[in-house]
Amino acid sequence: MTDDDPLKPTGIDTGSETASNRERDHYLRTEEIPETAPEADLDWRTRIAETIPSSRRALTYLVAITVALLWIVPFIGLFMASFRPLSEIIGGWWHVEGMTVTLENYYQAWDYSTAPMGRALRNTFIVTIPAVLIVMLLGVMAAYPFARFEFPLKTTLFFLILLVMAAPPELVAMGNYNALREFGLFDTYMGLILIHIGWGLGWVVLFLRNYLLGIPEELEEAARIDGASRYQIFRTIILPLSTPALVSVAVIQFTWVWNAFFFPLVFMRSPELYLAPQVLPLMTGRAQVEWGMIAAGSIMTMAVPVILFLLLERYYKRGMVAAVAD
Repeated sequence: MTDDDPLKPTGIDTGSETASNRERDHYLRTEEIPETAPEADLDWRTRIAETIPSSRRALTYLVAITVALLWIVPFIGLFMASFRPLSEIIGGWWHVEGMTVTLENYYQAWDYSTAPMGRALRNTFIVTIPAVLIVMLLGVMAAYPFARFEFPLKTTLFFLILLVMAAPPELVAMGNYNALREFGLFDTYMGLILIHIGWGLGWVVLFLRNYLLGIPEELEEAARIDGASRYQIFRTIILPLSTPALVSVAVIQFTWVWNAFFFPLVFMRSPELYLAPQVLPLMTGRAQVEWGMIAAGSIMTMAVPVILFLLLERYYKRGMVAAVAD
């Protein structure tokens, strides 16, 4: 019986024949490669017709675009007002005939006499950066036991964390006002940093716990078999895998602390310690409101978190999706 015999049983093949058949099926021979690209199955008219959305989807697109325009138009007006003199924006920022572009508003806001924005931005950085870094570190250290360990009162403690998240900021301010005065931390950077840490730690623990639940426990079990300690597992496995979630926490916490107005208003009284959100209302003046200068100060204030989000957008999306999905 030859190899080409049609009566040869097809269910019995040697290992070499099976491997050669798989290789032949996987790769095309040189003479089988076409010289030209395959033509499209559908002509261009049909393809365009298929890309046209249905009436329901078109209505969804229309609503989304309308909401986006309503959201971005005030920012466009604020941005244009920051680069134009007051005489040109009094009648409306949308008048662009003979528009004059100048940076004078930014110079005035940066060195404003009673509340310079340059000093306020520096103060905001001093408060925001430690409040973000410490919350990230404490949050992941607290979230890991809730995600992996079993201990007494675990459910009760987690419920208390959620309860703190539901408390209004006014309640937190009332409870800590006298405490900061007694410890000498009122009207100091450290006191405001501690308030932001305590206020933000609850949601960070909840967020990171949900993310850590999605990390396979088999990775930690394999590391324990190799002799790794809990600290080594946390440092070499959990922390690197938690990078997207930590970036998401950093972006959200940074935005909240940077834009916070209520806590600095209550706990910071010295003008030289004012933060950027406190300085903006002081730029209104008494005789005349310099709208261009206020717009420039607003742009400088919001530019920092926006730039941070753009730089970390990829990791932010991955962390948010994983934490919510898990």
